[in-house]
Amino acid sequence: LMNLYLVFAKALKAMNRYDLFKSIRLFNSLPEHHLNSCYVLGKLGRLNFEIVNYSKAEKYFLKLRNIDRTRLSEMEYYSTLLWHLHKEEELSFLAHELYDVNKNSPEAWITIGNLFSLMKEPDEAIKCFKRATQIDPGFAYAYTLQGHEHATNDSYENALDCFRTALLYDPRHYNALYGIGKVYLSLGDNIRAEYHFRKAVSINPLNVILICCVGMVLEREGKRELALKQYELAHEIQPLAPLALFKKAQLLFVLAKYQESVVEFEKLKEIAPDEATVHFLLAQLYKILHRKTEAVKEFTIALNLDPKGSHLIKEAMESLND
Repeated sequence: LMNLYLVFAKALKAMNRYDLFKSIRLFNSLPEHHLNSCYVLGKLGRLNFEIVNYSKAEKYFLKLRNIDRTRLSEMEYYSTLLWHLHKEEELSFLAHELYDVNKNSPEAWITIGNLFSLMKEPDEAIKCFKRATQIDPGFAYAYTLQGHEHATNDSYENALDCFRTALLYDPRHYNALYGIGKVYLSLGDNIRAEYHFRKAVSINPLNVILICCVGMVLEREGKRELALKQYELAHEIQPLAPLALFKKAQLLFVLAKYQESVVEFEKLKEIAPDEATVHFLLAQLYKILHRKTEAVKEFTIALNLDPKGSHLIKEAMESLND
């Protein structure tokens, strides 16, 4: 029993320090009946969400929900996960269920807010996130989500106020630092954006989105080789993360490292086969490398995936004969 308590203590300590892979390993070392408990499944769902391993996070949350559909804890992360995966039907169902379980819980209102956000109704989403903070004024995540909606409305001062309030309640709330960084990025203040992204990375160093954001700022500043190192780091942490691989491949293209870029784009099209941009850029690379047959194939796939971009794609295809 003491060994069991020790594993739980170490796993939670690692989680609080954002040593997320260590925390995942410790939770996975538990006996099966503990591993399949709602508590542990919820933690594993959140941990995988934090490292942007959305497919695995979803599996844990679904397993948890199959055991206990009345559980509220960690549902704010599950609802945000569904938002990222654009699963409106599942998010709508979750919102209704959590509201029925406890309409006075912040998790229910965050889920409803995420649903409105996914439906492109930021004003309604803001009302829901505000309701969550009225129920629990110390719920940092609700302020952060509210901040993102204000940013969507280009209401940057309100967004910054929300993110800063979140940090008052939780100084290690990296999500709010990321939000502040995005606001400054939108305002063209690269120095402040980089500062906040790096501060977020210092808290959660395994989040590939945060690392890519640092790379994006460096790219804006013309520091392309330094940006490439950030994308390579993100790709090393999560080889199957589409964003990291795309940013790396795209920058290699810009740096005229065409052979290296082709290798990365070929990996990327296996991971994200429905992304027209990936096929279009790969076709452009094949064209540069005089691989005409492969270029035609990729342009055709891009055309089928994105009929709206037909003019641009057809123009590029016609230029193959130049």
